[in-house]
Amino acid sequence: MMMSFLNYELMHQFDTKTFRQQQPFPHTLFKDLLCPKAFDLLYREFPSLDLFERHVNVARNATGQRPHNRYYLALQQSIYHDKQAGSRGVATLAQLPASWQAFVTELQTSTAYHDFLARMLGIEDFDARYAWHVGENSSEVSPHCDSLEKLATHIFYFNTSADWDLSWGGSIIVLDGKQVPQDNPEISDFRHAEAFDIRDNRSFLFQNTARAWHAVEALTSPAGHYRRLFNVIIQVPKGKKLRHFDPSRWQNRLRRGLMLGGIRGRSGR
Repeated sequence: MMMSFLNYELMHQFDTKTFRQQQPFPHTLFKDLLCPKAFDLLYREFPSLDLFERHVNVARNATGQRPHNRYYLALQQSIYHDKQAGSRGVATLAQLPASWQAFVTELQTSTAYHDFLARMLGIEDFDARYAWHVGENSSEVSPHCDSLEKLATHIFYFNTSADWDLSWGGSIIVLDGKQVPQDNPEISDFRHAEAFDIRDNRSFLFQNTARAWHAVEALTSPAGHYRRLFNVIIQVPKGKKLRHFDPSRWQNRLRRGLMLGGIRGRSGR
């Protein structure tokens, strides 16, 4: 499969300051960061629920935050258990539809995507892991900040205005101004809540900070309608110290023409 999935021109043009100056933490909602034909293909061939495991009342942490009930699929290794890849809930690359194999490979090997993330986040080295989430009626994401080993998350959403009604919920909500001391607040415990429409080829990139509270209200979707997404989770590199991003290295590659066109050859892991 020779097509490029990512819109490299949009990544190249996006201003770092626009992302990093967002409050209360760096975030942005992209439209069409996937090429339209690529989105349509990945949408149609989204991995089957037969590969997923269902998470029901899986304890999150000691904060008392409500569990995030959903269908869950990790690539190669799960953070929840030690099941071998190929078991339910943990897919091998070969188990995925061909389009998804090609997309994940592009994410893992694209110098341009790696440099885009490095430029946005201000870091040079990072690891990445990949996971799919599917929500159904009553699924929610209770207000939380991500764990410390997460540096950022890039969420690609796979719903359209034809299959998902906003009245069912599902928007990612950025929260600010927590008014209670406990670490298991409700959405109503924040002074500000901004919801982002995730439909029709949108993706959401955000950097994890102490103020990066976010949530999704409980879904009210009818049976057979699912909220679907794919996570690229950016993590602290194992056995390495974080290095700040050097803009000159990106600029040199840009001058050599490597940023446009989905150049491969450097792992984003």
